[in-house]
Amino acid sequence: MGVFKTYDVRGIYGRGIDTALAYKLGRGFARFLEGRRFMAGYDARTYSEELYQALTNGLVDEGASVLGIGMATTPQLHFYQMREGFDGGVMVTASHNPPEYHGFKLFDGQGGSISYDKGLAKIEAMVTGMGEEPARPGGSFEEADRLDEYIDFVVEPARGTRLSRKVVIDVGSGSAGRVFRRLVERLNLPALILNEQPDGSFLNRDPNPLKPESRVHAAARVLEAKADRAALMDGDGDRVVFLDEHGMSVENYFVCALIAEELLRRTPGSAIVYDLISSRALPERIRELGGRPVVSKVGYTFVYDAMVDSGALFGAETSGHVYFKVTDRFYTESAAYALVMLLLLLERGRPLSELVAPLRGRYHQSPEINIEIADKQNVLREVESHYRRLGASIDKLDGISVAFENYWFNVRPSNTESLIRLRLEAVDSETAHSKGAEVRALIERAGAQAE
Repeated sequence: MGVFKTYDVRGIYGRGIDTALAYKLGRGFARFLEGRRFMAGYDARTYSEELYQALTNGLVDEGASVLGIGMATTPQLHFYQMREGFDGGVMVTASHNPPEYHGFKLFDGQGGSISYDKGLAKIEAMVTGMGEEPARPGGSFEEADRLDEYIDFVVEPARGTRLSRKVVIDVGSGSAGRVFRRLVERLNLPALILNEQPDGSFLNRDPNPLKPESRVHAAARVLEAKADRAALMDGDGDRVVFLDEHGMSVENYFVCALIAEELLRRTPGSAIVYDLISSRALPERIRELGGRPVVSKVGYTFVYDAMVDSGALFGAETSGHVYFKVTDRFYTESAAYALVMLLLLLERGRPLSELVAPLRGRYHQSPEINIEIADKQNVLREVESHYRRLGASIDKLDGISVAFENYWFNVRPSNTESLIRLRLEAVDSETAHSKGAEVRALIERAGAQAE
């Protein structure tokens, strides 16, 4: 598969990712969508701007009309691509990966990401077979600023409300600094913005906010400033991790249960999409609030498609991605919108840790376990066979999901590595520990037998 991955194009700069690839990708993308109008942006990584220039040159040489929005966040790009009706969008980014990585996220005219199964394989074949080809006529490029309407969308839920809760926002030296500075100004929000200036080397912290070491500085500033919470972004400003007033991280499925409460209060009975490795507390809470929970496979393309199919109001991934309905025509991802939703909840007077506690106390969640396995399909077969014999409920939406009355788990193969990922939840910590060890032992035995 090379740098063409399951959901995007990504790799180390100079090892498959370079301007030559970017140019051919632009031409291949335009051919695949057979589109005329494209929007493009780039993140703060060291070589992103030159990759952006090469990619837009490829789009133009394929006869496309291209609007570049410069350095931006992925939610910004997607919002404007859909709002203004472009045939496709491309963000030059490697998201939360380490600084040496660069890449591209591609979106079709319906806003869905172009995954390997949904077109990247065909684009890869085009790029691989592409030689020196003359430019086609009719192409054009212009660059324009795109921010204010996105901020209008983000602040709309707080219109008429004075937000007084202090927040720490760590944009991680990525491309989100300008977005959150404008947001803070528009809401007159008491906020401390960390790592606001773009820095493609990410010297101050890793661009992945899910890593515990990435959260140390923000957690310390929450305590020092006596803030009510913190929000940490990844490199392209789409993934978000929230910390409570004690500087402790809050799992995204609990955050999303709180956001669902606010959204369903405004639009009762709506569908809300969640991924299948979320805590069972999330769909339970959605039902209690009068909403309709819709389960999805893990990954942006699946969550977005499930939202479109169900007409959902909101969607969430365990990894920190959150998606909102903008109009009846389209949805967009927005960490900034999620921040505003939580700020509105906090204005009611209860701290974040107190709001989360009842949800966290329902079940015991074990951290994801990654086990190196060569024959992943054999492991899945063994897990399914073993637990069917024990009378478990089995679901195969994404990997193998197994459920008993007092515990449930999901085993999924990694799309890019020789890994099996295990997520387990139980009614108490003792059951989670014992059953987690049991499932892991079965996976490792099955993996050893296949070697």
